[in-house]
Amino acid sequence: MISSLALALIAAVVVVQIAIFSSTIYLHRCVTHRAIKLHPVVALIFRMMLWLTTGIVVKQWVAVHRKHHAFPDEEGDPHSPHLAGFWSVQLGNVFHYSREARKPEVIEKYAKDIKDDAWDRYLFNHGKAANLLGLTLLCLGLGVGWGLLAGALHAIGYVFILSPSVNGLCHFFGRKNFDNTATNLQSVAFLTAGEGLHNNHHAFQRSPKFSYRPGEFDLAWPVIWVLTKLGLAEPYKTIKEALAQPQ
Repeated sequence: MISSLALALIAAVVVVQIAIFSSTIYLHRCVTHRAIKLHPVVALIFRMMLWLTTGIVVKQWVAVHRKHHAFPDEEGDPHSPHLAGFWSVQLGNVFHYSREARKPEVIEKYAKDIKDDAWDRYLFNHGKAANLLGLTLLCLGLGVGWGLLAGALHAIGYVFILSPSVNGLCHFFGRKNFDNTATNLQSVAFLTAGEGLHNNHHAFQRSPKFSYRPGEFDLAWPVIWVLTKLGLAEPYKTIKEALAQPQ
């Protein structure tokens, strides 16, 4: 019989991966870079999962990330490890993000195309309510103590380890296929549904598939591929498709 501790650990891993896949497929590739067009029902499901597991306000994240692409590792980058220091970003990326996300001028400049709908006004723009609801659901399912443990592990994993690794490690260590300041780390990519293939992404921001060379694996791509075959997603050109087109 599975122990309560094991259940809490499994729940934490599952919630982290729901947050990761929702972040990379919906928030990053679909909304921020328009690399995928999702069916409205699928998009709403991803929005709900993203809200419950992270509490992220979409237009804030979009604005900060687009600004990062506008000034990669140069003055203006919200979270460059080369400017702010590696450990400052790797361990404290959430603070760099929060500081930038609170600036109305950043939201207006970089996310002016993101318009609030009724879902946003009444639900998805309320991140603290999402955190409380998500934690309550864990406590109801696992018991208060184990639910709080699972929630804490999820927060540590998503906020302080996995997400920062893309902005920290993947701008500091790793391999490059293309000439930009980001790097590829397959180990990080395995844990972040492809996000660790950051050099590829910086070179081709609208590619819905982050992998390029043999041996690179983007774990979100099979999900996108299945959604596409089901008629629930329309991906933009992959890296190979873009390179195959005459210049």
